Amino acid sequence: MIQLTRVRTVPPIHSNFFGAKRKQLNLELIKQKLKGELNEEGGNKWNSQIWKEAKEQLLIETHNKCAYCETPTSVVAYGDVEHFRPKSVYWWLAYCYENYLASCTICNQKYKKDKFELETPSKKLTGPSVTNSTTAAELIEVAAKLTPDPISDGEGMPFAQFEKDILGESALLLHPYHQNPAEFFAYEPILANKEVVVIPTNPNFNRMVKAAEDFYGINRQELMDLRFQAYIQYMTFRHVLSNQNLPANLLTACSNRLEEMRADFAAYAGMIRYFDTKDLSELPWDFNINLTGS
Repeated sequence: MIQLTRVRTVPPIHSNFFGAKRKQLNLELIKQKLKGELNEEGGNKWNSQIWKEAKEQLLIETHNKCAYCETPTSVVAYGDVEHFRPKSVYWWLAYCYENYLASCTICNQKYKKDKFELETPSKKLTGPSVTNSTTAAELIEVAAKLTPDPISDGEGMPFAQFEKDILGESALLLHPYHQNPAEFFAYEPILANKEVVVIPTNPNFNRMVKAAEDFYGINRQELMDLRFQAYIQYMTFRHVLSNQNLPANLLTACSNRLEEMRADFAAYAGMIRYFDTKDLSELPWDFNINLTGS
């Protein structure tokens, strides 16, 4: 996982998520909540066409990778618009642009689903205080300030307040738009198993890694295998570069390949950047390692 940057301009943000349309959609959600429609199981209570308009830009911002596992999505599937805070619980964020990121179908639909865990459950955010006695004018005012407007900060909830609220909730799941995963996640190569496992940078983050395992599948076997393949390439290039007696063009080629592996668009760039912080002697290696044999 790498840190991501949200673009907040027009274009590319779709009109669903700012200005009058944002307020309209928020008001519709509030009215649905007051009618009890959002409490029902099943049904068509959400309009998925709303958030589908965010997908193209979200994939650009994640460099066509899953925001959670960093596996490229666009080659075999288009990926999902993931509600970081599940809409079934945080109903007022169902159409909130700041609550979206792009993920692969496996991370989203097989693992995360509607799961969301807090370090301190009592810090859970609550929705707006509205009742059937709330006037129409008051509902319009609540709808306007319910979520941030990504284009005009003064139009909705101030972004600084929104970020303070969500970070104050102390979620165990990392949000790559608001937190730097490099502060929390480290990587451990295990040559005997031909795997690279995500581990915490220090014991204080054990629960966060456990949550990522449970709700993102961050250490599912397929990911550990793919990360190890990238590790093999990385270590081969680093060892070649450690021998300055080799031809200059070979050293340049290896240096270029390493630069590509740590780039935003590269699969598992977060892992490669972590290994870049280590001296070569600190990283386990066997020149005889063979992915196809024992």
